[in-house]
Parts: sequence; structure tokens; C-alpha cells
Amino acid sequence: MINRVFIKLIHPFLKTYWFIFRPRTRGVKCVIQNGGKILLIRNSYGNKLWTFPGGGVDEEETMEQAVEREVMEEVGIKINELKRIGEFATTAEYKIDTVTVFVAKSTHDQFKIDEKEILEAGWFFPENLPTISEHAKKIISMWASQGYGL
Repeated sequence: MINRVFIKLIHPFLKTYWFIFRPRTRGVKCVIQNGGKILLIRNSYGNKLWTFPGGGVDEEETMEQAVEREVMEEVGIKINELKRIGEFATTAEYKIDTVTVFVAKSTHDQFKIDEKEILEAGWFFPENLPTISEHAKKIISMWASQGYGL
């Protein structure tokens, strides 16, 4: 609980820093599939709309290592059959962020969220999604255009 409060408190200061300095960052997102469903999360910060697991890429990491680490940290799932399906650029939160998108499979549907960062997670059929973020809409479109769903 204390960590979630800390993240909420520091996030506005980070956005101010990003607004002033406009750093270039790299990020990853992952569409995790299991039994015809996909996994979505709601972060404890930002707009709190449903989105895909993912996050920043550390300097020494490959994109694949970063997405595996982020998924494990956020939802405690080991992914397999990882495949890169594209990327997009965004200036949301005032960073110049290049986000690489992956699709992967999970062999089980159980997850354990990182309560410091994630409010909730859930498996959804692609044709019956909750309200998702604009970035998640881009990712769904990318995913569907490559024959994975919808």
C-alpha cells in the first residue's frame, strides 16, 4: 500500500521532468494469449484504463528480455512463443517513447499482480473488452491485422 501511494505521489513530478526534458525512452508491451483470451491490466497510476503488461527497457536489456521481465514483475507469468509484431511511437506523458509490441502465450491462466503498480488484471475475450487505453487500441489493431484475433 505504501509503495502504491509513493508511485501516485511521484508520478506528477516525473511528468513535469518529462515535460521539461523530453527524454527518449524505449518501452515494451505484450499481448498475452491463453485459451482464446488476452490478459489486460490496470495500472495504479496514469489514466488507469485497461492496457497490456509492459514497461521500460533497461540499458543492458534486449527488447525480449525487457518484455519477459516486465510481464513477470507485473503479473507473475512466464511467457513463451514470444514474437515481435511491431512498434509505435508516442509522446504521451511528454516522453518521446518508442514502444515495441510482442505477442506471447501463457500455458496457464493464473496470475499474481504486483500490487504496488497494478490495480487489477484479467483475461478477456477480444470481442468483449472493457474500456481500454488509446495505446491498447493501437496494440489490438496491430495484433488483429497480423491475424491473431478479432
